[in-house]
Amino acid sequence: VCARFAQKDLLFWISVDSMFAQRSGERNMPRYNSDKPFQIGEFWLSKRPNSEAWYRTWFDGEARQTRRISLGTTDFDEAKQALTDWFVLFHTKNEEQPEDATLAELFARYYEQYGSKLRSHDNVQRYLRYWLDFHKTATVKEACAPARQQGFRTYLEQELGLSKNSVRQILTIGKAALNWAWKRGEITSVPYIELVKVPTPPPKGRPMEVEEVATLIENAEYHLKAFIVLMLSATARNRAILDLKFSQIDFRNELIDLNPKGREHTLKFRPQVKIPQTLKPWLLKQHELSQTGHVIEFKGGSVKSIRTAWRTLRKTTELDDAVQPYGLRHTMARWLRKSSVPAWEVAAQLGHKSPDVSTTEIYAPFDPSYLFKSTAAIDAFLTEVALQLRYSSISELMLSEIKNIENQGNKWWFGGDLNSRPHDYES
Repeated sequence: VCARFAQKDLLFWISVDSMFAQRSGERNMPRYNSDKPFQIGEFWLSKRPNSEAWYRTWFDGEARQTRRISLGTTDFDEAKQALTDWFVLFHTKNEEQPEDATLAELFARYYEQYGSKLRSHDNVQRYLRYWLDFHKTATVKEACAPARQQGFRTYLEQELGLSKNSVRQILTIGKAALNWAWKRGEITSVPYIELVKVPTPPPKGRPMEVEEVATLIENAEYHLKAFIVLMLSATARNRAILDLKFSQIDFRNELIDLNPKGREHTLKFRPQVKIPQTLKPWLLKQHELSQTGHVIEFKGGSVKSIRTAWRTLRKTTELDDAVQPYGLRHTMARWLRKSSVPAWEVAAQLGHKSPDVSTTEIYAPFDPSYLFKSTAAIDAFLTEVALQLRYSSISELMLSEIKNIENQGNKWWFGGDLNSRPHDYES
């Protein structure tokens, strides 16, 4: 028997194959018999004589009579759906013991009331299904028994061939769902769930030397030059720079908010950083010329991806494959430490959240001392790069690029031949 519920056209099937016949005296589980074709807990589907409509039906113990409420449908599957959704949303148990609470019910409530509202709801749905496919009718206590946990991990890794990282994500989502139920008082406790240890992945791209960065900038098209310069200046991740709009830049207070207004922070925290002084003149000109409000544009539109452009640039410069866009962030992290910038300030600049100290609470972004040393170190790096290319500052270099393009009769955002095909800029 399967109980199904939908959220925004997403179907989440909870497998409870024949589980209810296996346990005597269990309650709150879907089941069938001749008089009650579908039942969850003390509620079942029924019809009145001479009527095709389905009703939610239960026995009122105080009045000692059966009561019915119409579900507004004559379709059996729709009636099952309606009864299941109603039960999940309005018939939550409280303070159940782990040996009584079933994964199917807890996961259904977690997804319906919380998981389906997350940006990653598709993954949450899929990960919970892995749990139910394996554990089926299990209670929380049964599923969390050490031998059962080991069997589940073996099933995911060996039978399904999933990576350790995927297995850890699946286990984490199940653990989160159980903790959610415990915090809401649905279950009295959550047994220990052992997660899989995942090896630390290698860095995405190696740090680069000043000369290598200068070579990249010298050979890049204008929009890719802008990307490289902003990656270095904000020490940000690729997506944050490509998404960056001028509405996120406060020129008066010399701040760049890498997290757009209305975007919820994720584990990859996007901090507010200072505008390096050597960058400000170019940013002001860039703002004046912007067609879409994005800082980085190509042919009058925003840039979704620079992957193909980057590969072409790396081939042109004959640099190795470890030279990746994300390596620009590693480059600046290493430079900041070499420049004796305090560790807490490096963490704040990179958006690393510290469990014991929140640097943004101690040094508010509007404080003149906020990220003072890291911004000075970034300025120094940008100046080193500019000098390699025979310019006094990075702004002078970028403004010269704009002037050259305008002298050629083009607009500053027009890229030229390199990666001019539209599909090169699709994600």
